[in-house]
Amino acid sequence: MLLNIINIIYVLTILLIIRKYYKYNGIIFLLLLLHLLSVFIFNGFIFEPSLMPDQFKYTELATKIRVFNFSDIDETSSTVLFAGSFFSLFPIPFITNLYSIGIINYLLYVFIFIFAIKKKILNNTFSIYFYLLFPSLLLYSSLALRDMLIFSVMFIGIYYLLQHRYMLALAILSILTFIKFQNLLIILVVFGVWLLFFSKEKKLFKIIIFLILGLLLYKYEAYFSLDMLNKYRNAFFSENIEDISYAFNPITSFYDLLIKMIPDTIHFMFRPLPWKESGFFQIIQFIENCIIVSIILFILYKNKVKNLYKNNEVIFLNGFLFLGIIIYALVSFNSGTAVRYKFPFTAIYIIYSFYYINLYSGSNKGIINNHA
Repeated sequence: MLLNIINIIYVLTILLIIRKYYKYNGIIFLLLLLHLLSVFIFNGFIFEPSLMPDQFKYTELATKIRVFNFSDIDETSSTVLFAGSFFSLFPIPFITNLYSIGIINYLLYVFIFIFAIKKKILNNTFSIYFYLLFPSLLLYSSLALRDMLIFSVMFIGIYYLLQHRYMLALAILSILTFIKFQNLLIILVVFGVWLLFFSKEKKLFKIIIFLILGLLLYKYEAYFSLDMLNKYRNAFFSENIEDISYAFNPITSFYDLLIKMIPDTIHFMFRPLPWKESGFFQIIQFIENCIIVSIILFILYKNKVKNLYKNNEVIFLNGFLFLGIIIYALVSFNSGTAVRYKFPFTAIYIIYSFYYINLYSGSNKGIINNHA
């Protein structure tokens, strides 16, 4: 416990330095402090850490690497190995338990907040408070999982994609190869279609990108097949459906895919459903889902009213959201998995969409001073 107190003092010092430099108001500082407290509330108070057993894998590996104990590392999956190695190298005084990794994820959360302020991505009051209050982001930036690392890489990489700094963006997004390869493929597919058909880049550049993406598609063509989709569906089904009376129902054709796509996507966006899964936490998540869907519908309405669909960035963001949601909707049979997989897509989509709505509307009202 003493070592975690030292970690907390370390984090509080960072927060005080950031506040002095960026001069954000007291409400923001209070929310960041309360968020730090959530690191110790979720695990062991709201729910048992054993409900998310992967936390122990990352913590154990990060602790071992810190003391140069590389036993059993060969038996560790590549995703756990990369994330665990990242946590072990993160500049925090001590890694002793789940809370230590939770603090690292909290610091990632704070760094992304500062990055978004500096780049003026959070250019309006709604986006600032959405980032600070979004429950799923609060949850996964407080646990000892790799989800905050995935979110951070996607958030920064997509920023540079939208700024047309493609090489830097792809270099950052390539980190997903080691922690969430499926998300990288989703982004690359959307990026390729967007760049080839909607961007105003030079033809030679488009040809080069077309060849590169063609090679990637050839190398990973299996990932775009119904067989691979059914493989992941079956794996998630077997892992999450305990009632053996339910048989796995594979997707047999692209027509079958289209038939399943719409109901599965709607179901995915609202899970957990309170009439199927009881519990206070599930009700909170369902309310969150209803709010998130309402915000997305509002964004689509604003894009239409303000004629923003002609902007390449808006086209990319919509393709990014809907492809990601559809793919994960087709393979998810567990509400916890659904919440965990969709939050990076919905959070990034909402934050960047409001950025462009305010940018193209000439509205740039925030609550951070100009120095930020």
